[in-house]
Amino acid sequence: MKNFEILLIRPGTATTVLPEYPNVGRVYTSPSAECALWACSCYPELSKTLHTASNLRARDKDEANETYAIRCVAALNQLFGDLTRADIERAALIIDDETIVTLVAGCGMPRLEPPECSLPEGGGWLICMSSFLWQKGHVFEIIGKLTSNNAASTAS
Repeated sequence: MKNFEILLIRPGTATTVLPEYPNVGRVYTSPSAECALWACSCYPELSKTLHTASNLRARDKDEANETYAIRCVAALNQLFGDLTRADIERAALIIDDETIVTLVAGCGMPRLEPPECSLPEGGGWLICMSSFLWQKGHVFEIIGKLTSNNAASTAS
């Protein structure tokens, strides 16, 4: 079974130093302009082919925690299917911090508490999704944390 690496990236602002992220075959963003702008800055060669993951948008105003988490996992499942069909082994997903925390705390192994999952602007998590783990229980492996100096620290 094939494994896919996904970079979960929190967008930065105009004052955030642009890190050097690993190369990817496809870039997905939430529908926010902030995420799309950051994606274009990080991956200019893929800026004309960005894929919008509309269900990975920020939490709706009155959306319950459980409904939000279910929506995020369903959206990641769609993304996983898209990567499988396209045979793309590494992708970037640029989404807001709350969505990253929801996915990493809810699906990541090793298990992390929500405060541990939050990222600074421009930060990211490198995760590995395998068909086996994802189909058995919507679980992915946390490979490491991407920092502003592009050093991936191994998850403990």
